[in-house]
Amino acid sequence: MKRFQFQLESVLDFKQQRLDALMVELNAAQARVAEQERIRDRAFRLLAEYDAECTAKKQAGMTVVEAMECEVAQRVLAQRARHEEDKLGLVRKDAEKKREEVVEARKETHSLEKLREVRRSEYDQALAKAEEKSLDDLTAARRAAAG
Repeated sequence: MKRFQFQLESVLDFKQQRLDALMVELNAAQARVAEQERIRDRAFRLLAEYDAECTAKKQAGMTVVEAMECEVAQRVLAQRARHEEDKLGLVRKDAEKKREEVVEARKETHSLEKLREVRRSEYDQALAKAEEKSLDDLTAARRAAAG
């Protein structure tokens, strides 16, 4: 009997390569999420620090012009922080899409691997039957020759 060969091996190899590529893309997307989280956190931290600074200046006493400058700067910092939060949402959405692609690719690869295992099991069973039949034939031939 010839050696076991899975006919869809090339397809399985392609699916595995695709899964590997998607995993790399997912890791990159997750790194972008982490970086955008740091950027967003920094923007909100700057806003909080500036708010605290303005509050301290107000308590110490400030001019109307300084108060207006604080208000404008706080609005700009708040807008920047919201912008970074929005960007984070988009980056997270992209990472989630990549994660779903990885899950789907894993399912496809897993189903082909299971099929290969089933085919291998069938092959092994057929091989065992062929060996058993060969031994039975050999035994029968020896009995016929002896008797």
